[in-house]
Amino acid sequence: MAIPLIIDTDPGVDDAFAIALAARSPEVDLRGLTTVFGNVALDLTTRNAQRLLAHLGRTDVPVVRGAEGPSGAADVHGEDGLGGQAHTLPESDHELFGDDVIGFFRERLTPDTVVVAIGPQTNIAKALDAGIEFPRLIVMGGGLDLGNTTARAEFNFWADPAAARTVIRKGNPIVVPLNLTHRCIADTEFLAKVDPVLSNLTGTYRAYLANRSENTGIYIHDAVAVAEAIGPSS
Repeated sequence: MAIPLIIDTDPGVDDAFAIALAARSPEVDLRGLTTVFGNVALDLTTRNAQRLLAHLGRTDVPVVRGAEGPSGAADVHGEDGLGGQAHTLPESDHELFGDDVIGFFRERLTPDTVVVAIGPQTNIAKALDAGIEFPRLIVMGGGLDLGNTTARAEFNFWADPAAARTVIRKGNPIVVPLNLTHRCIADTEFLAKVDPVLSNLTGTYRAYLANRSENTGIYIHDAVAVAEAIGPSS
């Protein structure tokens, strides 16, 4: 039986690969994307989610516009969130499901639904505060003495630390931190085999990382969290 999955996301290059993994995995029943500010502003993350689903042939998946807030990673993901290449993805007439993320969770969560949160935790924290109970919640965020925004701050938790605190305290999440995701590096050759169109989105991200490490590939942080949903480590 396929795993019912909802992804809370701020696409974002690594988000793109996470969404692709979920959309193309026979083990997954992708039931929705909820968007949040983060890598770029909410208008862009929402539009990127729609375009990615159009590219993946999954316009059946509803997109719900979520929480707004300050964006902060254009230097990593490009001004459009997708390495300056969002225009290479198909325009989407994918109608938004709406902007009531809490209502969407109330309607769509079932006892076996997995929610994977791969952006700032704002939507998830608001849902928890509203009394939503997540049967299984996986969060990409944080790091043990390791950061990617400051020396010890990971971007998703740094972008809304109060929300991250709420999620950790109330949500009983499985946390996928940088200490794990930094072990998962995808090089250009591999990404091109996976999806040449999505590989084309990675230029800004690869340039950013090349200035900071000797790695020739990219960290696919968010895809690791989706992989945890598909094949739990414990």
